[in-house]
Amino acid sequence: MRNIYFPQRKAEYVTSAQIRSMGGQKDMVIERDFGFGIETPGQQKPPGDDSQNTVDIKMKLLTPTRTSELIEALAPQQIVFYRVPIVTPEPVSQETSKHSTTEEASMQPTPAPITKIFGSVSTADIVDAIKAVLAEDEEGARVVLSTDEIYISEEASENTGVEADRLKALGDYEVEIRLKGVDAIPRRVSIRAQETYA
Repeated sequence: MRNIYFPQRKAEYVTSAQIRSMGGQKDMVIERDFGFGIETPGQQKPPGDDSQNTVDIKMKLLTPTRTSELIEALAPQQIVFYRVPIVTPEPVSQETSKHSTTEEASMQPTPAPITKIFGSVSTADIVDAIKAVLAEDEEGARVVLSTDEIYISEEASENTGVEADRLKALGDYEVEIRLKGVDAIPRRVSIRAQETYA
């Protein structure tokens, strides 16, 4: 009662003054009626009961072609997210061994350093950003889009900042919205450094 019925104002506690006003005696026992509200098979519902008066709502879904057209027209070419970068100290470069020459060292490609971010940008974040833009249009609000339809074009690795369905570094990434029955819709996701104020 305390956790369910009382907060919902379906029941209230009876004070001793209320018991006296009901004409009850001091020794009167008040118990819960366990059969209250339970329908029996032969019992008829009162005429004011609206539980049988339900309304079926039929929502007209958009075709994949129309959905694709709306996303092409309304969704921006570049979706920008701001995240706080993780600041790491620069590693101290070790000297090359005595046996290697400077030419051999210059021949080895060094990957460009990536700046990792706190948190990540997931396909769910991308879907939410696209839906927020589409919601401003009456027909665009009816577009149904899920995380299964967002594909990150970059290959997942530590050097690219891509991890399965998440982007974990600053930069620009190519994503595709792949709806069934239509061509993929390319978009660019940019993750930029958020200004921090100390």
